Amino acid sequence: MSKQHTLFTLSAVATGIIFAGQASAIEPQPIDLGGVGLVPTLKISETYDDNVKEASGIPGDEERSSWVTTIEPSLTLAARERLNTYQLSYSLSNSIYHSSHEDDHTDHFLRADSHMEFSARSRLDLNAGYSKQQDTVDSTNREFDEIGNKYHSTNVGGLYGFGAQAAKMQLELGANHEWRKYDNNRDSGSLTREKDRDTLSLVTTGYYRVAPKTRLLAEVQYSDYDYTTSNLDSEDYRYLVGVTWDATAKTTGTAKFGYQEKEFDDPSKGSTNGGAWDVGVSWSPVTYSTFSLNTGSNIGEGSSTEDFIDTDTYSLTWSHTWAPRFSSDVGYSLTKKDYEGGSGSSNAGRKDELDSYNLSLNYNMRRWLDLGLGYSYKDNSSNFDDSRFDRNQVFFNVNMSL
Repeated sequence: MSKQHTLFTLSAVATGIIFAGQASAIEPQPIDLGGVGLVPTLKISETYDDNVKEASGIPGDEERSSWVTTIEPSLTLAARERLNTYQLSYSLSNSIYHSSHEDDHTDHFLRADSHMEFSARSRLDLNAGYSKQQDTVDSTNREFDEIGNKYHSTNVGGLYGFGAQAAKMQLELGANHEWRKYDNNRDSGSLTREKDRDTLSLVTTGYYRVAPKTRLLAEVQYSDYDYTTSNLDSEDYRYLVGVTWDATAKTTGTAKFGYQEKEFDDPSKGSTNGGAWDVGVSWSPVTYSTFSLNTGSNIGEGSSTEDFIDTDTYSLTWSHTWAPRFSSDVGYSLTKKDYEGGSGSSNAGRKDELDSYNLSLNYNMRRWLDLGLGYSYKDNSSNFDDSRFDRNQVFFNVNMSL
């Protein structure tokens, strides 16, 4: 394989993460740094948001609108040695709220990934990352904070796979450790210092091939949440069984169903359990049109002072290429959240249903230039009056590379 072709392949790998989820993507020409490909990109977007803080509109909680300019440059280094690939990427996202500059913020993301194949039956993926972010004040925290919560997080993880791709059985073992710490609002009513935590996650997945492109699976997930100062320490277990298939009758997908249990170290909080599932299916009736259905259920960590949030999600998207340079994405999602526990919590007992609608049009103007135009609408219903809101956003963006 020539160096030029290797660099082009690596640029596709590198930008795959950057542009994941987009119907159209630019095709950068990597800069040759002596066998290492450097891929610089820049995304600029202008958005009109008619409810920046997701306010309910009731007296004392008035809606605020703003134009928002977001600038997102990124750099990715990629290298390859036989079947092994290595990638280092950095990006930042600078958001400017023209009518509420207290919400201006810059997020930073640094990530390293490697894929190593020791033999046809043995492979290892490693990753490490660091991020520094700020949340925009929204319906879960605006009563406490004038400025969104700032936090930084570090993670290291890996996934080891054993068994040839075409073998009857395969086994995957994964681990990830994340350290998260909040940097502001530590003395306010939101008590972000009580959200500082370490999270250790382990996963074991076994596959059994029942057809050339279809495998049954059994999976066990374990997470240990260790909070620095609060009494929310817990252990989380998920047991799932299901099936995964590739390009069978024009569909690709994975469906897993099972049981989840969350056990708190604090005896007064006890434990909670329930059904769990993760389903993702893509159907392409023709090569230029794809429908994707995703749904899941999870008992997750609390966003404020509640103990946990029981979340169910459902989404359906349609991506269609109308012409070689023109495509569109249409999507709908429903998110149901039950905020549970936390004596005296401002969110305890809150139940939300969020309907989200999205439409975007994408024009691939040049190999190195994409233009996008879109609209999104959110409607949140809740049994708490001050948590109800609707939100409209209209945006235009430009993606550029060399």
